[in-house]
Amino acid sequence: MSNLKLRIEKHFETLGHKLYHHRLKTILFVFLTVSALISQIPKITVDTSAESLLRKDDKSVLAYNEFKDDFGSSNITLIGIQSSNVFSNAFLQRLKSFHEDLEKEVPYIKDITSLINIRNTRGENDTLYVDSLLDQWPQTASDLKKLKERVLQHPYYVDNVISRDGSLTAIIIKTEAVVIPQEVSSEEFEDFEETAIPDIMPDKDEEKKHYFSEEENQEFILAIESVINRYDAPDFDIAMTGGPPVSEIFDRATRKDFSISFVLTTAVVIIFLIILFRRVSGVILPFIPIYGALFATISLMAIFKSPLTLFTTILPAFLIAVGVADSIHILTIFYRTFEQGKSKEDAIAYAMGHSGLAIVMTTLTTAAGLLSFSYSELAALASLGIFAATGVILALIFTLILIPPLIALFPMKRKQKRVRKQSSRMDRVLLFFADFSYTHPIKIILISGLVFAVTLVGIFELRLSHHVMSYFPDHMDIKHDNKLVDDKLKGTLVLIALVDTKQEDGLYEPDILKRIETVTQRLKTLRYKEIYVGKVFSIIDIIKETNLALHDNDSNFYTLPEDRKTIAQELLLFENSGSDDLEQIVDIQFSKSPITIKIPYVDVIYIEKMLEKVEKEFKDVFEDRAEITMTGLTSILCRVLPAAQRSMVRSYLIAFVVITIMMIVLIGSFKFGLVSMIPNLLPIIMIMGLMGLSGVPLDMNSLMIGSVAIGLVVDDTMHFMYNFRKYYGLTGNVHEAIRETLFGTGRAILITSLVLSASFFSIMGSTLKSSVNFGFYTGMVILAALLADFLLAPALMTILLKNRKSPGFLEVEQNQNLTQTAVKN
Repeated sequence: MSNLKLRIEKHFETLGHKLYHHRLKTILFVFLTVSALISQIPKITVDTSAESLLRKDDKSVLAYNEFKDDFGSSNITLIGIQSSNVFSNAFLQRLKSFHEDLEKEVPYIKDITSLINIRNTRGENDTLYVDSLLDQWPQTASDLKKLKERVLQHPYYVDNVISRDGSLTAIIIKTEAVVIPQEVSSEEFEDFEETAIPDIMPDKDEEKKHYFSEEENQEFILAIESVINRYDAPDFDIAMTGGPPVSEIFDRATRKDFSISFVLTTAVVIIFLIILFRRVSGVILPFIPIYGALFATISLMAIFKSPLTLFTTILPAFLIAVGVADSIHILTIFYRTFEQGKSKEDAIAYAMGHSGLAIVMTTLTTAAGLLSFSYSELAALASLGIFAATGVILALIFTLILIPPLIALFPMKRKQKRVRKQSSRMDRVLLFFADFSYTHPIKIILISGLVFAVTLVGIFELRLSHHVMSYFPDHMDIKHDNKLVDDKLKGTLVLIALVDTKQEDGLYEPDILKRIETVTQRLKTLRYKEIYVGKVFSIIDIIKETNLALHDNDSNFYTLPEDRKTIAQELLLFENSGSDDLEQIVDIQFSKSPITIKIPYVDVIYIEKMLEKVEKEFKDVFEDRAEITMTGLTSILCRVLPAAQRSMVRSYLIAFVVITIMMIVLIGSFKFGLVSMIPNLLPIIMIMGLMGLSGVPLDMNSLMIGSVAIGLVVDDTMHFMYNFRKYYGLTGNVHEAIRETLFGTGRAILITSLVLSASFFSIMGSTLKSSVNFGFYTGMVILAALLADFLLAPALMTILLKNRKSPGFLEVEQNQNLTQTAVKN
């Protein structure tokens, strides 16, 4: 094993010489490769929707796609307008203009509903009429008063387009479920609503259609905002919320945070590089391979059509921080050797031989931790794992092949006095840790055990959470708008229960309709913590309204007919009245119908429990009379959180096993490989335990802390163990091996850890609170791991090896030539 490692180190040294001599060819090759990739960056998209989190073949996504094929999108935009007098002529005239401008100027609208055009079902002379509420405009104060009374008493209007107190009215917009490009002929799609999406066009046109995407959503919301800006006024106070605006604002925050993390991390790394190297070359050289790897990675995401998501906002900060660590390890050795009098070529070749294998191993452990995400049930998390691992490997490759040529081209002078003065202070700190950990190993281990025991309790206090509104800072309008509309209209989220009778015209059956009525009444009393059912919409609303209208608006007839024939006749009358409302709640065979349940906007962890209760109510009521499927975006969100939890547990286990195996291979001992993982696991348990004790929930981002951190913190442990192995093998003295290790590679470990932690702390400048928490606690894990590597790792080695007279588990080949080579290096 020692022979092999020494040969590998020699190969890295030879590589350094070759790259130094072929500098121009190497740089030109990398430049052309990255330039070709960068041209794809403008094609990168952003998608933070619930559907994008899961894989395309996930059952809940497929079920929702089937639902959209039959009934259109369940994703609605709610525009609430507050006024001191909603039922004044001036307000209604302004509302009408606002409604009409939205309908005219906003693309991708499937349906728009407000007080202006909400259905008005009425009967005259045994004839059913279904028109718009304000087809006949109120002319007098008496008309306005009657309108107000009617609206506030109508069960379909209240908590739908008007609040119970009449102070807020809403415009409800549904978007198209499927976007069909203009160049595709309309004849191909004249029956598309009656046909499943995969069959609505020939294969040659398959790529031309797609479900409503984030790109269309951005265009849709921008158009709405443009209209709102013209109408918003003190007594026409507009608030917008719902799935599309929340998604678009989240996308904007994601794009902003992506840029912020890039700028702040770059600034942080520059500051540390200046402090560490005090050279222009020490600042410029690391960024060339890092930026090359970052831009290449983003380009690959664009090429493979992988959008930026909630998870990938951390990518710039992560790759810059991790990538610069490789350069720091090489340049630290290079500058120290260069100051000792070696030429640039010999110094960089020596640095490559000294650190090349170690940074390859640390990169592989980081990549292993990230690739553990690739098995996630969440497509967005798997994408992060794949492309972050790709970026880390590209950063390693670019660092190894670019640093020697760049050093060859960059003019440098020796600054020996300054370096010695700077180094001496840092050396004293490092040697203090070496001596302290060697002389007080038992105390360090006992204190570490105590910390482990206390914080382990906090692990069991951790709770899951996914509340998108809590991610937005308090000053953002969407947070206030959502709360206002949510409170006034008794909810802004919807659960969809699809009732499938499994037979044609099954919805004509009185028994089925009575069961829908029964479950509706039961749902209205259902509660879980702060969640309640604000309103339920279903086919029985239309049937009751029709029955009422056909009986001279006698309130005693706001009921369901008793026989199948009457039900069928009334639905036929309604369908022939000109209203298209029925199309949205029944399929063409009258066998399936969605029931829409409106609930408040709360944490998904609570919605998940409420969803279970709702589903149980449906199954209890319908028994075997119909098949019940819970679907819609809210149901998909409920699927995401447990999937994320399972994925993270799997990811932690995979990362731990793979990294442990790599540590065992590097050290050459099963026992000591396992022991070396203690300084890596303790900081993660400690910080996550503190999160639990502090009441900080595990959201979609903070769930990643463990898997991301273990791939990072193990790097420093690996550098420590790699060098400790070398020096202990040469001297057989634990204390001397610890001192030489921290004196040699300790400086690079210290700086890379500070750079990594500061880079993650820079993510705290993000807009989204989920990113802020992730940045802070991941940074804290890295700092805790640094202390563990400087104190706990040496203490463990001291306890295990102190009384041994020979290298034992770290024996090197007794070959004098190889030993002399190692000593010289």
